[in-house]
Amino acid sequence: MSLLDSVKNLFGFTPAQPVKPESASEQTVETPKPVSKGLPPAGQQRDRLLRFVIDKLRPYQNEPETAPNSLNLCILRTTAEEEDVYNVALWASQPGKFRNELARQLADNYIQLPADWRFSYAFYSDALPPCTYRDGNLGLIIPDKSRPDTSPLLARLVAVKGQTEQDAYELNPVQKTSYCIGRGHSTQAASGRVRTNDIVVLNDDDPGFDAERGAGNGAVSRAHATIRYDAARRQYSLLADPGGLPASGNKTKIFHPDGSLDRADIPGMGYPLQHGDQIELGGEVTLLFEVV
Repeated sequence: MSLLDSVKNLFGFTPAQPVKPESASEQTVETPKPVSKGLPPAGQQRDRLLRFVIDKLRPYQNEPETAPNSLNLCILRTTAEEEDVYNVALWASQPGKFRNELARQLADNYIQLPADWRFSYAFYSDALPPCTYRDGNLGLIIPDKSRPDTSPLLARLVAVKGQTEQDAYELNPVQKTSYCIGRGHSTQAASGRVRTNDIVVLNDDDPGFDAERGAGNGAVSRAHATIRYDAARRQYSLLADPGGLPASGNKTKIFHPDGSLDRADIPGMGYPLQHGDQIELGGEVTLLFEVV
């Protein structure tokens, strides 16, 4: 140590320590934040489909009397993978969900369609069919109300309370126009005629009966009600059969989406059904009616 350094130490001065440079291993490297790519392809296509339909229906804002009761979406696709993306966007595995979301967004834009309006879609690989509106690979067909629609109206019944043999039943007028509803597969009337039920509410001795799910099934008559289809009016109606009438100590009700109620208690009278109706049998079993 030099004389000068000794003097500095004597008076409390210490030489500055050299700063060691950080080694390459000690240097921290900031990881770049991932860049958001927005919605996944299905989400982007869903928004696009919704915007397309809403934009084309703007002429019907605040015009519920003239609004269409049917929308047919046409999609021109080039590959099977593209169709898969559209199917995800349309919630193909959850029937009715896209229609409900579309109805909600239409209402937000002051576009009100009839309560029983129908939505369908189809894919095309070569060219779009004649459409009311087109935009790129999308087309929208709105049926002309001035021309009668004679195509069969497809519907289904879904069990929401109680246990039926199937979770859902398809109603196809091409196959049949009358569907019997009752407990068990068949029953014999006083006349000797055997009635076969198309919509089967499981009896406690039927295979697959679950005591918890079917706890209220016994309230349903073996010959409770019938759904009939009127091809001229394209309308389904519910008729209470003898076993579902108050005279037999039973009851049949229809709860409509608007909160109103029909009691099907007049023999032989048909009560029109609309999309979203809930049919209550014996106060214990409920079937949801949907137009598809």
